[in-house]
Amino acid sequence: MKGQTSKALRITLLVYAVWWAVYGMLHVVSPELMQAKDPAIERVLGAAFLAFAFGAGLAYWKKAWDRVKLVVLVQIAWMILYTITMAWGILAGGITAAAWAPTILGAAFAILLAVLYTREK
Repeated sequence: MKGQTSKALRITLLVYAVWWAVYGMLHVVSPELMQAKDPAIERVLGAAFLAFAFGAGLAYWKKAWDRVKLVVLVQIAWMILYTITMAWGILAGGITAAAWAPTILGAAFAILLAVLYTREK
């Protein structure tokens, strides 16, 4: 339908929201499990993920594209910045190499959301 979000975008937002909410909660509740060098900063990162996951979850429930597009743009920007800073941190040695998996997943979500955003326009 005209003006409605696609099923692919809605499913992507749902998967995004669930995955990053769990990931964020792990950072908040158990930064040691995430091999944090600084638990306080790790908890702040987790809280940011929870906030972005919450936004994606709210966007999932809305079907009107004009109500969702800004949230999708913010999610794309967040995933791009997350991917760049995580890769930089890993390559500089400040973040453990085990963080490559979520970093690559962040890049995949950035690309997928950007492609879906472009299709929705």
